[in-house]
Amino acid sequence: MMKLQIYLFFATLALIIGVLFLHAVIYGGGEMTFDLMGMLLFFAGMVVIVILHEAIHLAGFHYIGGVPWKEMSWGVNLKMGIAYAHAKQPVTVQQMKKVLLLPFIPTGLLPLILGVVFNMPGLSILGAILTVGCLGDLILYQKLLKFSNEALVIDHPTKPQFMVYE
Repeated sequence: MMKLQIYLFFATLALIIGVLFLHAVIYGGGEMTFDLMGMLLFFAGMVVIVILHEAIHLAGFHYIGGVPWKEMSWGVNLKMGIAYAHAKQPVTVQQMKKVLLLPFIPTGLLPLILGVVFNMPGLSILGAILTVGCLGDLILYQKLLKFSNEALVIDHPTKPQFMVYE
């Protein structure tokens, strides 16, 4: 997990630099200012979008996987520095693939793209950070590719792990 965190840190830096470069090219240079209100809005936006990201996973477990609301949980693993959404009942590999991909566009790419389109570097940076945050879901998705779509997946309650039963 530590190796992944280091990789994600450098991926985040690269994407932020790339997005800021894109802003400079499109809008002819630029400058960013930081103030207390802007930083508070940035962190509030981050919290809201992370909560939305996990809520989208939960909605996916419910509407795609048929898991009852009372059979799900979500929270933050402070030791690992991650938020999680967990289904207490198994779902199929095919359902889990969909659940993993659901938040990628609305909570990652959309803020990034809107930030660039409307020349809002803070929103672009937020989108870059959250897009990289979605890479964990994409890595889990990639791990599911070797299993049949009908196999059952049991989610780990607090870690980004699962068990697959064929």
